[in-house]
Amino acid sequence: MQRFTAPVPLAENRFPDYFLEHDPDHIGVGMLMAHLRHPGDTMNTANLHECAYCRAGTTEPVYCCSACETLDLHVRQIPVLSEQQNPYAYLDQPEFRRLYSHDKQDFNFLFFAEGLHCSSCVHLLEKLPEFYDRIAMARVNFGQSTVAVKLAEGGSLAQVAHVIAELGYKPSPLAAQDNLAARYQSENRSFLKRIAVAGFCAGNTMLFVIPVYSGLAGTWATVFNWLSFALFLPILLYSAQPFYKGAWNSLKYKVINVDLPIAIAMLSGFALSTANLVRGDGDIYFDSTASFMFFILSARYLLKRVQQNYLSPSRMKSFFQMEKYERISGDTSAVIPWSSVNAGDVLKLKQGQSLPSDATLLSSHATLDMSLFNGESLPKVFSSGMTLFAGTKILDDGVLVRMNLQFSESKLGQLLQQLDHGALKKSRFIALTDRLAQWLIITVFSIAVLFFIAYASIDISEAFNRSLALIVLACPCALAFGSPLTFGLALKKSQRLGILLKDATSLERMLEVKNIFFDKTGTLTEGHLSLSHSEPAIISPRLQANILALEATSYHPLAFALRQAWPHPEFMPAVQNAQEILGKGVKGLIDGKLYEIRHLSESTHEDETAIEVLCDGQSLCRLYFLDELRQDSAQAVQELNKRGMNCFLLSGDKKSRVYQAANQCGIARENAHGELFPEDKKDILIRHKNTCMIGDGANDSLSLQAADVGIAVKGSVDLSLNSADVYFTRGGLSPFFDLLKISEQTQNVLKRNLGISLTYNTIGGILALAGFIDPLMAAILMPISSVVIILSSLWGFR
Repeated sequence: MQRFTAPVPLAENRFPDYFLEHDPDHIGVGMLMAHLRHPGDTMNTANLHECAYCRAGTTEPVYCCSACETLDLHVRQIPVLSEQQNPYAYLDQPEFRRLYSHDKQDFNFLFFAEGLHCSSCVHLLEKLPEFYDRIAMARVNFGQSTVAVKLAEGGSLAQVAHVIAELGYKPSPLAAQDNLAARYQSENRSFLKRIAVAGFCAGNTMLFVIPVYSGLAGTWATVFNWLSFALFLPILLYSAQPFYKGAWNSLKYKVINVDLPIAIAMLSGFALSTANLVRGDGDIYFDSTASFMFFILSARYLLKRVQQNYLSPSRMKSFFQMEKYERISGDTSAVIPWSSVNAGDVLKLKQGQSLPSDATLLSSHATLDMSLFNGESLPKVFSSGMTLFAGTKILDDGVLVRMNLQFSESKLGQLLQQLDHGALKKSRFIALTDRLAQWLIITVFSIAVLFFIAYASIDISEAFNRSLALIVLACPCALAFGSPLTFGLALKKSQRLGILLKDATSLERMLEVKNIFFDKTGTLTEGHLSLSHSEPAIISPRLQANILALEATSYHPLAFALRQAWPHPEFMPAVQNAQEILGKGVKGLIDGKLYEIRHLSESTHEDETAIEVLCDGQSLCRLYFLDELRQDSAQAVQELNKRGMNCFLLSGDKKSRVYQAANQCGIARENAHGELFPEDKKDILIRHKNTCMIGDGANDSLSLQAADVGIAVKGSVDLSLNSADVYFTRGGLSPFFDLLKISEQTQNVLKRNLGISLTYNTIGGILALAGFIDPLMAAILMPISSVVIILSSLWGFR
């Protein structure tokens, strides 16, 4: 071996004299070009004429260097088409790339892959980087039939679509606001057409073969057999097309796929039956082969529908399903569905309705349930002109709002889209069942081949039938399908109980948690301030109105506490030069006088927060606020202690308040830490293993990220889920025990489904090889395992 360093860059297109003298046929040009890209690589000149890349057609995969090996692999990729050849070339235009870009995700483009139906499809599509080197990552969401692609800079979106199409799937790029329902409808319609054709042909074929089986002979028997032949052609040429694509991919890309033996069985049955029909001698299998294809297609459609209904989270729909809104336009009004609400629409909301998007309040005031965004059960009062967020619930009647955005552009809409895309991120259990499914395919194929070889000397027809029955019956679809189904149901149940999960892997990690760390404010306490008392004890209505006017557009907890404590006046005084200084207070001119509301650094009581109201520098009153301990906090800590978990309290509040809260909840004093900065909380967390942090999504972001499971119970939901794994939209700690229960249910269902799948495949495989199950019966029995898995999963989350 000798070192070779390229003396010139590739763009100069010059080659060393060595290749001109010793390589007149330019065999090593490819090698040289590779080394120009990889300067300093080690090159074996002795292997120059044997290199599998430099000299195509060698029998042994010998390479003169690692660069040639890389280039040889690239040559085997799906070729990049020119703009004129590629039917998806329009996707590389800047307008389309911007339209379909997903910049806020860990991928940048998303495709709907029509025709994705089993674990083999998932494995093939996740190999996209091997077929186009500009794809950095490809992740398949089996539930949504989508492929998330991370395309490297300079990569062609059109080529990605071309590669997906080459692999046998119909690609449709998805924009951030696109709804998958239309794609599902189109795919289902195509599937149903194939099933309908197969069912019609199989049913009518049976009518013609019954007389033949009953003893009909002669000319009429021949006519009926030819009619069966004609009825089988639509199945052969139309209904079976998906199996041809799968079989071709299996051969072309060396991916084990159950479509291959199904296609072989169908074509063999057709060829043998046709040959016997032409010769006028032998058995005819058109009826059984047609029925076989009908049942296989029906089973796949069943799995596809369950996949769409249970594995696709569709969180957006679940928030506003069947919701209707009254749109006001001048003197007229109309009732519209939530999906038709647009920016600029003025809506009149009824009590109990949720906002379909971010909006501006037009009414003088409105009371809202903000639990979705901050986990608080108590309502908050907003004033005219304030921004209201999508998903918040209106508690008054006849509230007028102007919509600022479409739902898909709102904070909640973008958040739900992100959660949907990452919902079924592969957990350890899903990865395990995927590997088991692949090994099951390999094992079943190997057994089937060995059995066919061994039994062919006895009866080649029976050997083929039994081997095919084994492959069809022991299809790994149920095994690979069970885990995503279970996690999909768990995500749906969690959402119904007010628990938003970033992805399903949190359910696995929850079962390993031993140390639980609580933030104080908003976790063990109510998380909102309430007016406790004032000095003087009675505040005049006029002063109340002035204070409310100053706080009218403030989102500070104290402002909400004041609006909650005092009745909203019909007419509030005008405030000039209003100014809110973060962390200090608000001020403004009312009737020419300067009013100020300041925070008091110290209050008379350790557990209170206080403010002072001044007019032209003179103190008018002081207001005191309390954040009380939640009623269920002590009970929750006791229950966790019984489960053998260690509870800690971490807070930035004064140590005296922290120790008082810990004592009331039953947390040991040595586990209570006060006056901590965010970095201090993180340092304490990383000193422990199997941790769960429950706190504020904004203030505790560092510790939420450091924990094995981070749970946010307060703060903006979209910001919280950037750092936390879980968000509680319900107040209190009861959602935590719901999460524990769902995690345990998920584990139990996963184990049960795995046991059912392996037992079914083992027993079914033995019966198939013993000759008790033929291929037609196997096609009928195949979906039974999937049905059992579906029922087991539904029952587990009842």
